[in-house]
Amino acid sequence: MRGLTIGVVVLGAWVGGVLGEGFGALAGALLAWLGLRVHRQGQDIAALQQALQALQGGRVMPLDVSAAEAPGSEPLQDIAIADVAAPAAKSPALAPTPEPIALATPEAPLAEEPLSAPGNGLLVRLRSWLLGGNTIAKAGVGILFVGLAFLARYASEHVQVPVELRLAGIAAVALVLLGLGWRLRLSRPGYAQALQGGAVAVLYLTLFVAFRSYGVLGAGPVFVAMVVVAALAAALAVLQDARALAIIGALGGFATPLLVSTGSGDHVALFSYYLVLDLGIAAVAWFKTWRLLNVVGFVFTFVVATAWGGLSYRSEHYASSQAFLVAFFLLFNAVLMMPARRLAASSSPGGTARSDAWVNGSLLFGLPTITFVLQHGLVRHWAYGTALSALVLAAFYVVMATRMKRQPALAVTFEATLAIATVFLTLVIPFALDARSTAGAWALEGAGLLWLGLRQRRRLPRAFGYALFVLGSGSLVLSTWWQPTPSGIFNAWFMNALLVAAGAVGGAFFVQRGRLAGGLMKFEASAEPLLIALGALWALAAVAWQVDQVVPARWAVAAWLVGLSLIAGLCTALCVRLHWPGISAPALAFVPLLFVALGHSTWQLPSPAAAGGWWAWPLAIATQALVLWRAAPAWPPSLRRAVHALGVLLLAAGGALQGAAITRDWGDEQSAWAWLGWFLLPALLLALLPRAATARCWPVSAEPAAYQKAGAGVLALGLLLWTLLANTFSTGTALPLPHVPLLNPLDLGLAAALLACALWARSDAARAVFDQAPALPSALLGAAGFVWLNAMLVRGFHHYGGVPYRFDQWTASLAVQTGITLLWSATALVLMWLSARRGHRVLWMVGAALLAAVVAKLLLVDLSGSGTVTRIVSFIGVGLLMLVIAYVAPLPGTQSANESARENR
Repeated sequence: MRGLTIGVVVLGAWVGGVLGEGFGALAGALLAWLGLRVHRQGQDIAALQQALQALQGGRVMPLDVSAAEAPGSEPLQDIAIADVAAPAAKSPALAPTPEPIALATPEAPLAEEPLSAPGNGLLVRLRSWLLGGNTIAKAGVGILFVGLAFLARYASEHVQVPVELRLAGIAAVALVLLGLGWRLRLSRPGYAQALQGGAVAVLYLTLFVAFRSYGVLGAGPVFVAMVVVAALAAALAVLQDARALAIIGALGGFATPLLVSTGSGDHVALFSYYLVLDLGIAAVAWFKTWRLLNVVGFVFTFVVATAWGGLSYRSEHYASSQAFLVAFFLLFNAVLMMPARRLAASSSPGGTARSDAWVNGSLLFGLPTITFVLQHGLVRHWAYGTALSALVLAAFYVVMATRMKRQPALAVTFEATLAIATVFLTLVIPFALDARSTAGAWALEGAGLLWLGLRQRRRLPRAFGYALFVLGSGSLVLSTWWQPTPSGIFNAWFMNALLVAAGAVGGAFFVQRGRLAGGLMKFEASAEPLLIALGALWALAAVAWQVDQVVPARWAVAAWLVGLSLIAGLCTALCVRLHWPGISAPALAFVPLLFVALGHSTWQLPSPAAAGGWWAWPLAIATQALVLWRAAPAWPPSLRRAVHALGVLLLAAGGALQGAAITRDWGDEQSAWAWLGWFLLPALLLALLPRAATARCWPVSAEPAAYQKAGAGVLALGLLLWTLLANTFSTGTALPLPHVPLLNPLDLGLAAALLACALWARSDAARAVFDQAPALPSALLGAAGFVWLNAMLVRGFHHYGGVPYRFDQWTASLAVQTGITLLWSATALVLMWLSARRGHRVLWMVGAALLAAVVAKLLLVDLSGSGTVTRIVSFIGVGLLMLVIAYVAPLPGTQSANESARENR
């Protein structure tokens, strides 16, 4: 069915387009749709008659087709036949001569638009008005009006008839329609109102053309006549309670100058005419609350004004344009407030009746918005012109809010106008100052609005306060592209970034106090951490900007440490002074940011102490201690432990980097000295942390687990990794000291690192950490010790056999391969013998696996050099060791193992 409708409309549009181009296509489509609708109505009426005939035993009841024209009734085609036939199905004993079924309903006058109705949106109401009631009559009036408009234009170009006669004829047609509509106002109100609306629109058309196109009438008479027509349309609409009439008249009146326009651009005549129409709308609004009519006037007036301003405005038009803009603004403000007068009059004396349904949001918020946009277009070339305009609008709305404050019926508009005044006061700042200054002022104003809104328990000021923080932040970000880069120490960008940060922190404090007082909206409590985060980010941005633009690159790390310390220290001070735990949240990021600074110094500086680091890092460490002392107790336990653990790791990492920087120049990069500086402070911390005396000292006493479990565990893993890297890349050279295995500085350092790890692995904290895998620490230590033994062997061949300390040289040296084979076999022997004595099957299996690796190495590597002495020594030595192992270290738990154990005893 829908496809058929579309096809018919398209066909009508095609035929009309062939006959009359663009307008013909539109008219053809409309007429095709109307014809199809009439045809379907006839079909539905015929079907309904047949159903009634069957229901009444062949007795046909007359149908009043005019019921379809009743404005408030349903169209006949929408009545389901099943609904009519339902009584017959339920009652078989139906009387042979039932009472006549009254299908026709008398037409009722259009009621005033309800103040509050669900689904009463503008589009819904417009659609129901266009498609409900007598649609054909409304469409016919519209087509007639358009035809008359084009007739007037065509006649002015082709027909040689006196202008006065032509205009009089058109006016006569309008008067006939008006009289006919008035005559039918009681019997056919819907039809009559459509005729009267069309007549009013045609009268507007006639007067406008008589003045604008032909000059038959002067401005004064035309203006008076239009006032009379506007008053006539308003009176007819009010007397008949006919919203449709008022809307038709308004639509026709506003469309008239657009239809007959010749492009001359006489804006004074145009907007004078529109002002008359709007005065008529205001007259209707004095008696009726017809929002759609008010919106029609508002939209037409300001859309046309905006289009004219964009296309035709010149500076010489300023005075008249400004006067019209002020007049329209004041007029529609009056239209907005007129329903409140009737609401206040209808309330009981001394009552506090309050209804929000009368408020027209389109006018309330749309009017100041479009007015300010147009005003900006008028004065944008004047210095401070837009700022002064915003100030005047703000003053106007402040006065309005003051007048509304003591009237309960105007509570909603009071809040809205106060908010609009706040917005315009806010707009004064960006148009009077640059973007950088705007940001700081907006942030402080946002904090003030939050304070006021929370104090008065009003939502709207708080919403604008939150919005100002977003606008201020965006303005400051955009100013980095719009404004030149500042170069001074105390530059505008830096100061306004600090102001935005201060405003955000102040707003967060007010939200926190409102939360404690229980005066927040749902989900508003999340604004506190968001504002704190915003303040911290802008404080960091201020530091970053200052460091990038002002501080020399060499001193950047020290400057960053000072800036971060100031932010963390200030957050801690506010936390203590204001008893505000939430403000200490940015201090959680202090240690991670210090790690970033430490990494940057590693790449950019020779040591952490260089370029001011010798005093900046102690300041940062002291600030971290202050944070742990005063702010951390208020944090959740998991976060508190994490920060404590990260603190000791930061100290260890800084000490390792500084130690490496001290010993780096004592030898080349493969020497023992280049590696020994890394492990000293971490190994010392790892040796001290498990001690009971250390656990009684602050800050370890505040979170023992964080230091003795998490922190010490990471240090142990770090030291094991250091032993692996040192054994891999260091030759052990420690000139001027000679290389003595086990007694040279590198081996002593490796032994100390492994000893520190072993001491921690034996502590209660480590056993608690590895409760699910108690053998893991021993396995890691054993693996690190095994790597150390192999590296010690290779370094011996390097120093005493001249084998270069490179992997490709190790694999190519037969002597090194033989030594490694014998070392692995001897290690397997020791492991398996010890496991056999203690009955430790796992350790025995480790030794067996190592022995299997030796055998595989013999077959895959050493066999290739079977003719050499070293390979022979490898095979023989391994064979003998395996025999010894088989005798003294059988698998624990077997019979031979028990016998061996008895023999050993």
